[in-house]
Amino acid sequence: MSIEPKEIGEQFSVQFVWRIPDGDFLRSLFAVEVLARDSLSEKYVILLKEFTAARQESSEGTMRSLEELNKEYWVLVSELVGKRISLAYEADDGRPLWLRLETLTGEHNFFSRLNELPPALSKRPPNGEESDQFAG
Repeated sequence: MSIEPKEIGEQFSVQFVWRIPDGDFLRSLFAVEVLARDSLSEKYVILLKEFTAARQESSEGTMRSLEELNKEYWVLVSELVGKRISLAYEADDGRPLWLRLETLTGEHNFFSRLNELPPALSKRPPNGEESDQFAG
């Protein structure tokens, strides 16, 4: 990796994209904070701090109006705020991360597996030290 990874406490934006059953795409942007780094696997543990932007578009790329939005899925997206997840260092480059719909619906544990950390791992390391121990 040529670019240095973010430090613990630094923030950046992450964009997630899902394709929903009707063929539309959901795009969401979150402000995230680095909670820990695993230098061995080159991954961050991040906190989804704020849901900052979103859009729903057709398979042809046309943006949907507010009346056309699939509210069921947008509720699930908004509920991701406060979740901890593990992402590769490359996720901080701003490119969209395409995810399976099951990650949003909870059928896959991508957004839940790090939210049940043991107490010793659920907090930031003391003095901002890098942590090489986390689940996932």
